[in-house]
Amino acid sequence: MIDWDIVWRDYIGITWSGAFGVIVSAIVLYVFFSLLVQVSGQRLMANPTVGSFVVLAVIGGVTARATLGEAPTLLGALLVLNTVMLLERCTGMLKRTTGLLPRAALRRPVVVMVEGKVITRALRRRRLSEQDLLHRLRISGVRDRDDVELVILENRGTLTILRRGTAIDPELVAGIEGSEAIPERLLVKH
Repeated sequence: MIDWDIVWRDYIGITWSGAFGVIVSAIVLYVFFSLLVQVSGQRLMANPTVGSFVVLAVIGGVTARATLGEAPTLLGALLVLNTVMLLERCTGMLKRTTGLLPRAALRRPVVVMVEGKVITRALRRRRLSEQDLLHRLRISGVRDRDDVELVILENRGTLTILRRGTAIDPELVAGIEGSEAIPERLLVKH
């Protein structure tokens, strides 16, 4: 026979004070880890390694354990998920409508290589090394630096690679940090 009181108490339900604690924990950890990923996220995502995977897995595990508390329940998990999704939606709306987010959160894509030459200061500002960039170029099938006309590091750590003999629409590079370094010959004439 099923004891529904135990099922509710230990697996499904949550008290009002428990719900408050779960929501506050989710908000605090969302803000903290969002800032942490803004600071080091491009490095973690631009050069995925076993170490970066371990870091992200530990962050996920610690966050889950800290938000759900001593006795995780179904309603507690649903509260955490809904709180995080609501925070993400609000952050996106805030970013689009007010511009009040920290400068790091509003980082633009940046030109990191032009005509086979690495722009090291742009990489340093994003906490990436030249070796990180070269590694990503190899993964993307680049076999010779001279085959690369332009490389843009996107906000999420991915690379846009323009190979020799191709051009790009000027509208696609408008607003990109370092776009003034892009030679005119690489821009499509309309």
